[in-house]
Amino acid sequence: MSENKSLKPGTESYMRDAAMVLIALVGLLFGLFYIKNSCCDVVYSDYIRLVDAYLPDVTDPGKFFVPDILTRVPAAFLMRAVNVEFFGFSVTFDRLLTLLGFALCSAVLLLYSRKKHISPAAYLFLIFLLYSLNKWEIFINGSAWSHVVSFGLFFTYYYIFDGYVVKPSKGGFAALLILPFIILMFAGEYIASYCAVMLFFAVLLIFFPRVLSGKPGLHKSSHSTAIFLCVLAAIILYLISRSFAVWEHAGSTELGFLEFVKADSLFIPRFFIKSFAQVVLGGETISSFSAYLSEQALGNLTLILGLVVIGAYLLAIFLYLRDRMYEKTVFPMILILSGGFNHVLVTAGRWIFADESYALSSRYAAQFTIGIVGIFIVFFLHMKRHEKKAGIKISLIIFIILFLSGNCYTCYQEIKKMPYREQNYERMYEAVRLHAQYTDEELCDILEWHKDPEILKHAISVLEENRLNVFRN
Repeated sequence: MSENKSLKPGTESYMRDAAMVLIALVGLLFGLFYIKNSCCDVVYSDYIRLVDAYLPDVTDPGKFFVPDILTRVPAAFLMRAVNVEFFGFSVTFDRLLTLLGFALCSAVLLLYSRKKHISPAAYLFLIFLLYSLNKWEIFINGSAWSHVVSFGLFFTYYYIFDGYVVKPSKGGFAALLILPFIILMFAGEYIASYCAVMLFFAVLLIFFPRVLSGKPGLHKSSHSTAIFLCVLAAIILYLISRSFAVWEHAGSTELGFLEFVKADSLFIPRFFIKSFAQVVLGGETISSFSAYLSEQALGNLTLILGLVVIGAYLLAIFLYLRDRMYEKTVFPMILILSGGFNHVLVTAGRWIFADESYALSSRYAAQFTIGIVGIFIVFFLHMKRHEKKAGIKISLIIFIILFLSGNCYTCYQEIKKMPYREQNYERMYEAVRLHAQYTDEELCDILEWHKDPEILKHAISVLEENRLNVFRN
């Protein structure tokens, strides 16, 4: 009998699946590790507004049934009530919900990687991008949990749509009709990129179904139209609700758009390009280079890095079209277009602050990462399809090394900062507990509150009177 026994049929597949599940769990544990060691449970910044607006009567229908309800994230009302009732309004609870959103993304990527026979090593790289600490602010700012959960729901919808395009099913069709309205409960303004991209692909499915599936007569036109109409209805409902909202932008420029462009015609293009650099090196990591580089040199470096990432987008789109991947999968292209559209949305919404550093903010890293995940899925599918050809593979390996090294360095820098971030949160904790010993200016500064001090004092009084958050023990 040969000593080199082959594995039993299916054993190799089980081992591969087990390895990928383990990778997903390691990513989740890394997120838990970062949260545990970089912060503590204290209300600050945007939570002050939430306390002032919604507590202690978190089940008050008058605070829920408002004209701009969809901009306030309806799902947040339910989870806030659960948080107050069972966890004493814990920020940690919301941070764990954020991790749930990332876990949902990683689960969808696992299913897709398994279906497309993407290797565990490639899946590990995708999970590394997903949990990279260029998103440090997303991990510890619990108030963003609903948006990250919405990203997980986006991934779920994209995955179901991908399967439906290849092989229509009643279950997939029903899910594609229902999910847009579930997503509407979580996404807030982030629904814009999801709806824009899905409307585009729904139109393709209606008028050019053979291009996507490679098979004529596979999709019912009425079904494709129904999918389009449900997504359209979701964005229309959001826009109607948004029309009733009143927005405050502290620190925004007083110049109109045309006046602003006339004053600095290159600001918006620079902002847009620099936003792409954030997915390789986190914003704070890039800023730390100011100790070695002049402001102009650092700005030029960021622009070059942003252009390189834009090059990765263009290369992925080229490979996707050249290899005719659209006949077998639309999932990665949906991610790419969603990520690219998010850069457009951030630029359109944040130029008003007239500060290019906003382009590199950690709070936008999760939405930018969507596109990068799509790019590397295309790269991995191309390399798998052309295993024996060198050709463009060298360029792909260079991109992999660039993103890997940049994100590794960012993670290294952020892990070094964990004790200092925790100390800052402990200082916040003490300031809220002993608020009477601080002046209004000191409290606002420590708790990162840049609006009316009276709102801050009212929020702290609500917490203290109802024994919530830092006062619950």
